[in-house]
Amino acid sequence: MFPYNPNVYIEADRLPIKKYHDYLPWEADYAKHPVKGYERDICVDLPKALPPVIYFNNWTVWGLWKPEKFMGCAVEILQTQYEQLPGIPDVYVRKDRLAQ
Repeated sequence: MFPYNPNVYIEADRLPIKKYHDYLPWEADYAKHPVKGYERDICVDLPKALPPVIYFNNWTVWGLWKPEKFMGCAVEILQTQYEQLPGIPDVYVRKDRLAQ
């Protein structure tokens, strides 16, 4: 899902959350000043429909931008609403799904 690793969807034969196969620092900037009719803000959209599983590549983009800096809201959601799967560091499952 984020920040950027689109091959995960191909390999898993799954589609990403609507509008988000990635989320990079310049997209966070775009979210502050979107073009009318195409809003794309992970901090708005993710809480509305939490997916059961999130792939989160905790990549510091080009060694400059840590996810906490440009998408801290998503990192906070991962920390509070999801559990990281043991042995699979990039996969998070929503806590209510683990109880089943």
